[in-house]
Amino acid sequence: MKQNKKLSVRLREWHRDLGYLVIGITIIYSLSGIVLSFRDLHLFEKEYVLNAKIEKNLQKEQLKDKIISVYAQNEQKKQLPTHIVKKSVLDNFEELEENNEFIKYQISRKKDMKFITYYKNSGELIYSISGYPSFIQVFIDSHKSSSKDRWSYLALAYSVILFFLAISAIFMVKGKYGFKQRGVYLTLAGIGLVVLFLYI
Repeated sequence: MKQNKKLSVRLREWHRDLGYLVIGITIIYSLSGIVLSFRDLHLFEKEYVLNAKIEKNLQKEQLKDKIISVYAQNEQKKQLPTHIVKKSVLDNFEELEENNEFIKYQISRKKDMKFITYYKNSGELIYSISGYPSFIQVFIDSHKSSSKDRWSYLALAYSVILFFLAISAIFMVKGKYGFKQRGVYLTLAGIGLVVLFLYI
């Protein structure tokens, strides 16, 4: 009994200290998770614009090659954040709208991300790219890290600590509020919520 009590006290201390350690990490991961959950609404994104000028009234057959050529050498890209420059690749041309004034293309497979508008009478090109500002993007990168990223070490350590916090909580509280009484039902409710969202 005494040994169990010592283990319980020890777990409480580790649980407390590790909990304090990951407060900052938890806040960052929580906020970046919220941003990612609503990424389809583009709420936190900013519009970055590249301007260029080409010949007026070009035919569609000439237009695509001309756009690729002019944006490959566009000097304005140097002023953009690195992650936006990577996004600026012309990887898709899908015509969205054409009238007497302009032709508008979607330049990405994902909707509402990149557009180029060609104004026929002036030859003006406007390349609009939606993306997160740099101070948000760095946290998004940390949340979406892969095994090759430096962020993956922090993500792994954080995951292990969260696992410990979850398991240690089982042994910390005794009595009617302990895991064997109230805790087991709340744990099952949590698992049930995950299963529910998997199948609805």
